[in-house]
Amino acid sequence: MKPVKELSAALQARLAPPDGQVDMKRGGSDYSKLRSIIRSQKDQIQGLENEVAHFQSRQHRIDDGHRLELARLKKEVEYHKRLRQAADQRSYELEDQLSRWRQHQQVAAQRESHDDEKDSLILQSQLLISKNSELTTKVKRLESQVTQLEELKAALENELNQAYFERDEMASELERVLSRQVRHRNPSVELEVEAEEDEGDEGGPESGGDGTLPAVNDDALERHPVAELRG
Repeated sequence: MKPVKELSAALQARLAPPDGQVDMKRGGSDYSKLRSIIRSQKDQIQGLENEVAHFQSRQHRIDDGHRLELARLKKEVEYHKRLRQAADQRSYELEDQLSRWRQHQQVAAQRESHDDEKDSLILQSQLLISKNSELTTKVKRLESQVTQLEELKAALENELNQAYFERDEMASELERVLSRQVRHRNPSVELEVEAEEDEGDEGGPESGGDGTLPAVNDDALERHPVAELRG
């Protein structure tokens, strides 16, 4: 603070005597009083100026503190803004991840459903293949049985034909034997038969002209049932 070098006009008027006359002699009492008053006023002014300087300094410190606090608050606001922006960005990222995860879950569920359907189709295919194999084996077995039955049928037909042939041969042989026996017991019949044989070849060697057996008596037919053998 600058020292006070001279009094202002207002202060001089305030300190001047009422009649406006001042004794400028050094030895006068008024001058001493005036100097005392001036010193007292200077001290008061100096005290006031010191107090003002103190309050100004305090105000400066307060203002500096306010500026620092304001700067700190601004920094804190910026920091919280950045935190909010980071939180919003993180929230967007999490929402995006959640959306992708849900899509992934849906795809996985669809894939699992497709896998289940595929497994079911594979199982059904395997069952069909197994049944087809069983049916193929059964068909082959039936075909083998049919072949065996056909072979057995052919063999039975051959045996039946052979039996028919043997039956016919046996019937013919029995007819010949019967004819000889009849001729042996009835010479007249034998002579008639020989005469008929000499007449022509229309019938068989042991038959009549019409191809039938010669007439025999009832006893011979009862002993030799040729009709039953031929049937």
